[in-house]
Amino acid sequence: MLEWFIDTASEFAPKVNYMMNLVNLVTGLAFVLTNGALVYFIIRYRRRSENDETSRVNNSHTVEAVWTIVPSIVFVFFYIIGLKDFRELRAAQDEATKIRVTAKQWAWEFAYPASLRTDGKDRALKSYNVLYVEENKPVTLIMKSSDVIHSFFVPAFRVKEDVVGNIYTYVQFTPLISETQTNMKEAERKAFYALTGEQEGKIPQVKDQCVGYAPGTCATYTIYCTEYCGKDHSYMLGSVVVLKAELYRKKLAELEEASGAISPAEGEKIYGASGCKSCHSLDGSKLVGPSWKGLYGVKRKLTTGQEVLVDENYITEAILNPNSQVPEGYAPIMPPQDLSEEQILSVIEYIKTLK
Repeated sequence: MLEWFIDTASEFAPKVNYMMNLVNLVTGLAFVLTNGALVYFIIRYRRRSENDETSRVNNSHTVEAVWTIVPSIVFVFFYIIGLKDFRELRAAQDEATKIRVTAKQWAWEFAYPASLRTDGKDRALKSYNVLYVEENKPVTLIMKSSDVIHSFFVPAFRVKEDVVGNIYTYVQFTPLISETQTNMKEAERKAFYALTGEQEGKIPQVKDQCVGYAPGTCATYTIYCTEYCGKDHSYMLGSVVVLKAELYRKKLAELEEASGAISPAEGEKIYGASGCKSCHSLDGSKLVGPSWKGLYGVKRKLTTGQEVLVDENYITEAILNPNSQVPEGYAPIMPPQDLSEEQILSVIEYIKTLK
């Protein structure tokens, strides 16, 4: 039923639809049965005369067991399905396009890796309030806020994740051009994406981004911030534009370069200039510190016995506060490094290339 009201535009969305439909079916059935039984008992055992006396009814352990065990089995069934889908949603995908997202009052900024460029340059690309993705290509958004807490939500994809200031959060999806978007007539699109004069001035990014594209080659879906973030929270909207592969490459060529110098090449320079190479090898050999080869995306055991995933959060913490999470087999001797956020991101991009 959810798909009757909200577009279904990612590979994960049908699983959410199925779960929601199942929950609605079971709870609806339970509502009908319990209220039907309530009405029946009211009528069946109503007081018919002043001489009627209430009979004593003893408890039934069988009935109590049934109404406890049956719902418990249903809830466990829901949990198993939900856990399976949740793990799939959170599973790292090496082939995914990784796009950095910065949320701030009241806008979204998207940075695309230089590896997507066809001109050979090593600078990332950026867009504001409009996220461009390729159809049927897995996407991982690496998100961080520059001020208050925000929340990234695309109803058509059925994905939502908070965006906070001190750590990176992630959301993954494989976007699709939905049947609804493909079949929309030009007049329907104009009516659906129509904005008032005031809206044109405040949220032009939510207009139809597929004007001029052939049906079935482009789709536009709305991004919402679902965490109250201040005065203009309701205007913190954006659009996800899903394009066919060839059109996606053309669109990326039109984007501007991101400011700063966040790139694997810059990370390599920092590796050589900041003393990293003295303690961290690039070929897998063990030095004072762990090798950077194959480091990103794997789980490492710490001296505390805890296992952590080597991702943006771990590497950032390891650079700024290295003795808080020391890998097993190494001494806590690394001093904190005075690197900017852009420099740290460049180091992370460089480590990602060292497979």
